[in-house]
Amino acid sequence: MTTRTAGETRGDDKHAAHDAENPAPEAGMSNDVINIGLNIFKAGTRRYDQKVQDSLEWLWGYTHDVLGGSKIALEKETGFDFKYLYDALTGRADCDLSGLCESIDAMKVRAAKKMNLVETIVTKRIAETLDYARDFSAMVTIKGPTGRGKTYTAQHWARMNNHGATRYVRATSGCSRKSLVTMLCQSCGIGVNGKKGSELELRLFKAFSARNVIIIDEAGHLMPKSGWTTSAIEFVRDLHDMCGCGVALIFTDVYLEEMKHGKLANYFEQFIGRIKFPLEIPKEVLRDEVLAAVKAFNSRPSAELVKLAVDLCRQRDGKLRTLFEDLKRARDFAKKSSRELTHADLKIAAEWRKSGGIWPEE
Repeated sequence: MTTRTAGETRGDDKHAAHDAENPAPEAGMSNDVINIGLNIFKAGTRRYDQKVQDSLEWLWGYTHDVLGGSKIALEKETGFDFKYLYDALTGRADCDLSGLCESIDAMKVRAAKKMNLVETIVTKRIAETLDYARDFSAMVTIKGPTGRGKTYTAQHWARMNNHGATRYVRATSGCSRKSLVTMLCQSCGIGVNGKKGSELELRLFKAFSARNVIIIDEAGHLMPKSGWTTSAIEFVRDLHDMCGCGVALIFTDVYLEEMKHGKLANYFEQFIGRIKFPLEIPKEVLRDEVLAAVKAFNSRPSAELVKLAVDLCRQRDGKLRTLFEDLKRARDFAKKSSRELTHADLKIAAEWRKSGGIWPEE
């Protein structure tokens, strides 16, 4: 279905020509963008039973978070044409939706396989913290060094905990209030073109409730650099207070300490007081973390292999994230000889990385 007029614009050096195959993007629309407002989706799907609503909510979130709001990608993932999907997502479907729900269940399985999370003591604690935010509509923080799985675990958790109810966004450097509002709107499927910031904020206040969880990665970028100004992080506080939604803020080490003890500590005092579950990941990689990672590639690793992996993680060159890259490369090398990954394979992979790869001989 389309609400657009194809037109017959010939175009010029600055504007593309338009025809039935390439309609002009009136009001920011395009051929491959799902033109369904969040309010229409919510109002329309209320007529279905709760199980169907939950499935469609997951699909809605997955579509905007992972598929970029693409009609073509949605058709491909579900196996249904967009006319049928449009009717289902707007509450107009009078037919049995069990086939679509089965397709959504299969999508969930594929989504889990695409993000194969290796459980470690740290990833389990991160998941527990996010569970707390969900179960108690609480504000939580996750603080830790880079390369420890914070981002990957949060994205995996969001994918497994109903995309439609969970919103994951990554704050960009120097993220302003307007930028955060725009990212949250896009993650919800709320159109942003031609809308004022205040209008978008009101739409977000209507979009979230106590059943939602907002995960903001690199949350330190939300902090004002100086002065007493209306900041992005204040908007997060307003969402939590007014909508009752759970909020999870993911920080690297320095930013949360700046909030607690820096020159704007008094400014953030009320914000800090709202944090109900603070998780602090140890700075040094734990041996149990490394063991879990190694066992994902060799179920019965030697003590020598584990020791090497621990040493690599504690050299401050990427930590666990880099170890996974080394292990993958070592596993591929071992597979060529049809054998299990060994200490020697991991050593070769790490040395190859540190040398910047192998240069061809002249």
